[in-house]
This record gives sequence, structure tokens and C-alpha cells, in this order.
Amino acid sequence: MARLPINQLVMHKLLVNQALYSQGLQATQVLGTVFDGIARHTPEGYSFQQRAAADGFREAVRERDEPFGDFGR
Repeated sequence: MARLPINQLVMHKLLVNQALYSQGLQATQVLGTVFDGIARHTPEGYSFQQRAAADGFREAVRERDEPFGDFGR
């Protein structure tokens, strides 16, 4: 890769990025960021933050994920 001409590397990067954008990657990333911000400011989000501060992040995640039966896999 280090021996390829820079202009060809740039063109390939643009090509790959355009394919991802066409599939909706950029919109998905924006929505994910917005939804994450909203979720952190709900009663459940505040409760999780308090639990993580009191008992540690690992314990808060374990308790959150335990009902789904897939924690630690």
C-alpha cells in the first residue's frame, strides 16, 4: 500500500466512501448519535448513570443485560 501513488489511494478511498454513503452509512451514524443523546436524557438513562456511578459500570451493564440472558457471551 505504501508504494501506491497517493492519487490512486485517494481515488480508491473516495470510491469506497461513496459506496458506503450510498448505502446510508452517514445518515445512520447521524441518527445513532441523535438517538444516543436523547436516550441518555430519559428517566432510564439517568437511572443507568446513577447505578454505574454507585456500583460501577460493569455491574450496571450486567444488571441491565441480565434479563436478556446474553451477558458475557
